[in-house]
Amino acid sequence: LLCLAPKNYFVDAKISSGKAHLSGARTEATLAKFAVSASSFVSIDVNLTAYGMYENEQHLKFHVYSDEDWPKVRKSPLCAEKIKYAEKVLPVIFDYQGLQPDDRKGSSKKSSKVEMYKARIQTEVENPSPNRRNQKDRSRYYYFAIDDCSLELANHDAGVPDMVYAIRLLNAYRDKKGEPVFDHLPADEDGIGLLLVLSIAFSTFLAVILFYKFARTIGGEVHVAILVVMAACGFNAISALCELLHRMAFSKNGIGVYSLDALSSHFEALSDSMVALILLSIGGGWTLPSDVVGGGLTNKSANQFWQGVRNPAGSLLDLISSGGGSGDRKGGILALTIIAVHAGLAQWGRTFDDDFDTYHALEHPPGRALMTLRFVLGLVFVTGVGMVRSGGRCPPSLMSFLTKFGLVGL
Repeated sequence: LLCLAPKNYFVDAKISSGKAHLSGARTEATLAKFAVSASSFVSIDVNLTAYGMYENEQHLKFHVYSDEDWPKVRKSPLCAEKIKYAEKVLPVIFDYQGLQPDDRKGSSKKSSKVEMYKARIQTEVENPSPNRRNQKDRSRYYYFAIDDCSLELANHDAGVPDMVYAIRLLNAYRDKKGEPVFDHLPADEDGIGLLLVLSIAFSTFLAVILFYKFARTIGGEVHVAILVVMAACGFNAISALCELLHRMAFSKNGIGVYSLDALSSHFEALSDSMVALILLSIGGGWTLPSDVVGGGLTNKSANQFWQGVRNPAGSLLDLISSGGGSGDRKGGILALTIIAVHAGLAQWGRTFDDDFDTYHALEHPPGRALMTLRFVLGLVFVTGVGMVRSGGRCPPSLMSFLTKFGLVGL
């Protein structure tokens, strides 16, 4: 329900915003990063608001760095060394706006007023830079920061006010007539639209085939694996559709539709969890007779535990259909845990201020946690396949299939 809340506010351009407070211990603040296409340029529009006068304004600068130099910037311990790698440097000049209401969050007195200062920076950065002849013409990230290196030399932190910023970034190129054509989408989103369309088409095709097979068996018997795979395909198609619509809106207004992006994350998490359940169940011998499955562990208690959880997909459906009154509780609880963990990681990814879904992004903790989860489930999957191959009376033809299934599923 929270994901469906309307948040599709439309604005003129993509805007990233936040707070920036400089000090002797933190002399720079990174405002944003943006991927720019080859043979293009980025249009930059920065608005800074200071809650009080910036006493040493002449030392406050706006710097632009490319991805070739950004690692060196991160490693440099001093501000004076960092700014040597900047591709562009611009001064920050504040204009006095008079006494205005203090609208900062957490302000003790909402009716209090503060001296307000505002600065605006408008510029463009060519990619590749005309000042660097050896720079290759390719898509690259640019990083935008403000800094005050004088804070390292003099203790005047008290003269640095709180600041908030809003930065608009547009990926632009020139047409045959030399006129600029602007796009809100960064270069790292190139080709994603086509992949989303292909994902929608393929997932829908599989879901329709499985639904047709299911519809033909109404009144008879159908294996529950078909229902689980059909659900996974359907969730994946809905996820891709939501992300495609969000991307289309983002290319026009620079913000997209938050609720669609959130729904995309959660439907993708549901699809992933369904795939994990079906792999664990089939890998554990869910579809095989008991004399073939047998028990591959010599430890009796371990064997009993594995037999209890080797069918999470079927156990979950049994628990749901019986209202929790029957079915394999261990397997059902395992299935619910897998689904809940995926949903939790998807929601955790929503807490990061990125333009697009960060569910799989390894640069954020949720993505790394998801990778760890996949590694753990992969070990469980391989263990299950190995137990089925080594236990009971598994025929040679089935061993060959299980080997291939284990490699593909992993």
